[in-house]
Amino acid sequence: MIQDEIVQETEAAPEIDVSEGNLDSLFSGEAFESADGIMDVVSTIWNTKLFNLDDHPITVNQIMIALLVLLIGLGMSRWISVRVGKKVLPRMKVNSSASSAIQSIVYYILLAIVVLLSLQIAGVPLTALAFFGGAIALGFGFGSQNIINNFISGLILLIERPIRIGDLVTINGEQGVIRAIGARAAKLESYLGSTYVVPNSIILENSVTNWSMPDATRKSIIGVGAAYGSDTGKVRQILEDVIKDHPTISKSGENKVMFVNFGDSSLDFEIHCRIRPKSVLEAKSFESDIRFKIDEEFRKNEIEIPFPQRDLHLKSGMDTFQNENEQEN
Repeated sequence: MIQDEIVQETEAAPEIDVSEGNLDSLFSGEAFESADGIMDVVSTIWNTKLFNLDDHPITVNQIMIALLVLLIGLGMSRWISVRVGKKVLPRMKVNSSASSAIQSIVYYILLAIVVLLSLQIAGVPLTALAFFGGAIALGFGFGSQNIINNFISGLILLIERPIRIGDLVTINGEQGVIRAIGARAAKLESYLGSTYVVPNSIILENSVTNWSMPDATRKSIIGVGAAYGSDTGKVRQILEDVIKDHPTISKSGENKVMFVNFGDSSLDFEIHCRIRPKSVLEAKSFESDIRFKIDEEFRKNEIEIPFPQRDLHLKSGMDTFQNENEQEN
C-alpha cells in the first residue's frame, strides 16, 4: 500500500524536463525572489521522476525516503538486537553464548525486513528485485565465493553451536578462548593476548578441538619422577594429598595417581585429574601450582627427583689408538 500511494503521488506530481531551457528557467533568479518560488523549485525537484523501472516511475522523494528508512532501520535493528541479547535473554536464564547467537540471528532477520521495506518504499517491484537479485548472485558467485561461504558458515555456527563464545578451543594449532562469532569470522584470543581472526569456513572445514564440550572440564596430566629406592606408596600418598583440595580440580572419579613406568633414571608417576579452567592461563597456572607443591612436599619427605645420568665406559686399547693418531699427525 505504501508503494501504491507513492506511485499515485508521483504520477500526479509534475515531472521536470531536464532540457537546458527549462533548467535555466527553473534555477533563474526570478524563481528565488520569493518564498513561493523557492518552494516551487524544491517541490519540483522533490517530485522529479528519475527513471522508470519495470513501468514503475522512480522519483527523488521515493529514493530519499527509502534511504532515510534504511538508515533508521539499521540503527533500530542494532538497538533491538542488543536489547534482546543483553536484557531480555539474561532474564530468561539463557547463557551468554546462546544469547550472542540469538542476538545475531535477530539482527539479521530485522536487517532483511528493513532492506525489503526500503525497496518497497523506493518503488522497486519484486520482478525487478528478482532480476537484479539473480544478476548480483551471479556476480557474487564468481567474485565473492569466500565471503558468502564464510557468511553461511557463520549462520551454521550460530545455529548448531559446535563452538560457543567463551569456549576454550584449539584451531590450526592455536589454543585460546572464543571471544566473538561474527558474520565473516570468529575471534580467538590466545594465551599471549593476541587475537586471531579465523574465517568461519575454516572452523567448519577443519578439525577443531573444543576443550569446553560437552562440559567445561578437561583432563590434565602432570608427570613427575622419583629416584630409584624411593617408597612408591609414600610417593603416591603425597601426590594424592597435593591434588585433593585444589579449587580448580573438579570432583571426579578420574582424579588418580598412576605409576606409569620404570624409567632410565627414575620411577615415573603421573597425576590424572579433571580441571575446570576458564582460560589457557588458568590451566597453565594450575599445572604450575601443582609442580610447586610436589617439589615442596618431596623436599619435606626427602624424596629425590632425579635427573638423567649416563655412565661412560672406556674400553682398553684407547691409549694405543691415541698414540697412532699422534704418529700420523
